[in-house]
Amino acid sequence: MATDSDHDAKVEQLRERYRELLEELRTIIPGSQVLFAFLLTAPFSARFEELDDFGRNVFVLVLLGVAAATVFFIAPAAFHRVSSHPYRHTRLRYAIRFAITGMVLLAASMSGAVFVVTRFIFHDVAWVGVATGAAVATLTAVLWYLLPLLRSRRTRE
Repeated sequence: MATDSDHDAKVEQLRERYRELLEELRTIIPGSQVLFAFLLTAPFSARFEELDDFGRNVFVLVLLGVAAATVFFIAPAAFHRVSSHPYRHTRLRYAIRFAITGMVLLAASMSGAVFVVTRFIFHDVAWVGVATGAAVATLTAVLWYLLPLLRSRRTRE
């Protein structure tokens, strides 16, 4: 049977994990907000009209992806304020899912933004946009997902 000290230790562990997650989000959110702000202003630049229809379509997807990523990054704080305190475990589980979803959207959006920009710069060499966008996608997949998963697998073994 669980004692009060076991319960208190579990509650404190959940609090600590939640604090760590919120601290991580505090480092991610400003970057996604700056990217979002830049993307919001880009269509007002003089050369944006030179972007072809495909580039504009990808740009809109990137813009929406960064907006959604930012919403997912901010969601844990809002969820924490609106939900009741007895549901710490559920809040943490949702917050982690929100953060991971935001990271996936941000990685895809950054890759898409790099694709649009490099495709625009090297319009005569279309593969450069594909290669640079794929390089960013690969780098984020390796550093944000693959290495942490491999590390946690080694830790368990």
